[in-house]
Amino acid sequence: MVPLLLAGALWAVPAGAADTPPPPGATPPVPGTPGTPGEQARQGVELLMKALEGWVRQVPMFAPPEVTPEGDIVIRRLDRSRPTPRNPAPAEPAPPKAEPPVPNAPTDL
Repeated sequence: MVPLLLAGALWAVPAGAADTPPPPGATPPVPGTPGTPGEQARQGVELLMKALEGWVRQVPMFAPPEVTPEGDIVIRRLDRSRPTPRNPAPAEPAPPKAEPPVPNAPTDL
């Protein structure tokens, strides 16, 4: 939660700083590099969010706990490659329909 609050604070602060013109005598930014501190902060936050997303994907998923008749509590680990309500399987194409038999047609044996 703390990294998200920090990211939000960094995201909001550079908004006002980006509107101010550069001081006289400042060197122009090199193309391909961020020009303002606000732009640098935004790119840094984007990198942090990508890293956080990758870390969250590494955390295993678990099903809701189940209580067996013997009183045991079972918490199953979910496989991310299997379809779940959050991660549905891709739709499979319907199998081709078989053509109905033609009356009085020769039959191959």
